[in-house]
Amino acid sequence: YMELVNKLSFKNIINLKSVSDINYKIDKIINKKIRYQFFYKNYKKILEDPEIDLVLVLTSMKEHAKISKEALRKGKHVLVEKPMATNMKDLKELMQIAKKTKKYIFAAPFVVLSPVFQAMHQEIKNKSIGKISLARARYGWAGPNWGEWYYQTGGGPLFDLGVYNITTLTGLLGPVKNITAKSSISNHFRKINGKRIKVNTDDNFQILLEFKNNCLAVVTTGFTMQQYNSPAVELYGSEGTIQMLGDDWEPKGFEIWRNKRSSWELYKTPYANWPWASGFTHLVDCILNNTKPLINLDHAFHVNEIMIKIYESSQKNKQISINSTFKPLKFDKKIKTKKSHLDHDRNHDDI
Repeated sequence: YMELVNKLSFKNIINLKSVSDINYKIDKIINKKIRYQFFYKNYKKILEDPEIDLVLVLTSMKEHAKISKEALRKGKHVLVEKPMATNMKDLKELMQIAKKTKKYIFAAPFVVLSPVFQAMHQEIKNKSIGKISLARARYGWAGPNWGEWYYQTGGGPLFDLGVYNITTLTGLLGPVKNITAKSSISNHFRKINGKRIKVNTDDNFQILLEFKNNCLAVVTTGFTMQQYNSPAVELYGSEGTIQMLGDDWEPKGFEIWRNKRSSWELYKTPYANWPWASGFTHLVDCILNNTKPLINLDHAFHVNEIMIKIYESSQKNKQISINSTFKPLKFDKKIKTKKSHLDHDRNHDDI
C-alpha cells in the first residue's frame, strides 16, 4: 500500500495525514518511506479527525471488524484487509452498518480487479470451455516468521491466504451452497521473531466447495508449503480447461485448452504491473468520481462467511450450509489479451 500511497500523494490526488500503530517504533521505520503529518498510538484519534475521509485498516486480523465498524460510524470510507471479521457476529454487525451508511467499504483481497482474472471471467462467460463441473485452487507458503498473531485464534493461513482462492473461485463460478473441510495444526511450535511460540490455530487446510451451479471445487491452503510450480487455479469444463498462471494475487497470464482446437494456448494481458493492492486506487477513484465500485460487498461477505464456516465444518466434521449469496460480477471493460508469442510491447497504463 505504501507504494500506491506515495504514487497518489506525488500526483496530489491524496494527502496522507495520519498513521497509527500501537508500536511507536513503527513511526521511525515508515516515516523514511512515506510522508505524513501525525503518528498516533491510539487509532481513535484518526477516526475523530473530521478532515480524514478514508481509513485503511491494516492491523492484525482480530481487530479488523472493530475498527472498521467504528470508522464507518464516524463517517469514514474504509478499506479493510482480509478478513473483514473472524466470526459471524462481527461480520453481520459490520455488514449492517455498511449497508446503512453512504460510505464505501472495500474488503481485500482485490483479485477481481486483476486483468488476468477479468480475462478469464470473459472466457467463462463466453462459454469457451463449456459447462464447468470441477475446479481447484491452491495458495500457501511456509508461513511468516514474524507476527505471533498469525498463529493465534483469529489468524492462520485460511484468512491470510485461502481467502484469495475462495474469492477467485466464487468470482468466476458464483455463490457456494455447501462446504466440507478438514484442517489441522501441522507444526505445534514455531520460531517467531526469534522466540519459540505455541501454535493455537490450524495451519493446514483441505476444503471442498459445492457451488449453487453444482460445480465442485477444492481449495488447498496452509503455512505448510515450501514451494510449488503449478497453476494457481484450474477450471475444468465440458469443452476444455482454463488455468491461471502464477498466484491469483500476482497472476502471470492464463492458459486455455479448447477441444475444438486440440491444443493449449497461452495468453498474457498487456498490463504487466498490476498491483495486488489496486483496491486502494480503485476506492480513491470511486470516492472522487462518485462511481459504482467493481468490488462487491455482498461477494466479500459471502467469502468471509465461507471461511468462518470452514472452521466450523472441520471442528464438527460435517457439511455446513452457506446462507449468503451475491449477484454475478460484471465488468464493462473488455480485457485485451495476446497470445504469448505476440506479447512483446507492454502497456504500463495506471490501472
